[in-house]
Amino acid sequence: MKDMELKRINIRIPAYIQDYYKAQAKRYSVPYTNYITMVLTQIYEKDEEKELVRDFNNAIKQMKEISGNVTAEEMIKQMQDIIDKLEKAGSQK
Repeated sequence: MKDMELKRINIRIPAYIQDYYKAQAKRYSVPYTNYITMVLTQIYEKDEEKELVRDFNNAIKQMKEISGNVTAEEMIKQMQDIIDKLEKAGSQK
């Protein structure tokens, strides 16, 4: 699980960049530090999303290699058949 403890960081940036982000924060009526936190969080989430998509694509490629060239519709049908069989087996007990 991820550490959700809040941390304070000190960063050094050129004044024109700070001015830009202060103006953006003012535009959205939030404190400058909250705006910077939001921007950093969005960057982190986008990177995490990219990683998840990459992992998903790798999983799909592996499934394709294992099962051959099967369409998603055929895969869903096969999975539904397996689920139905499991439900039947469970209800017979």
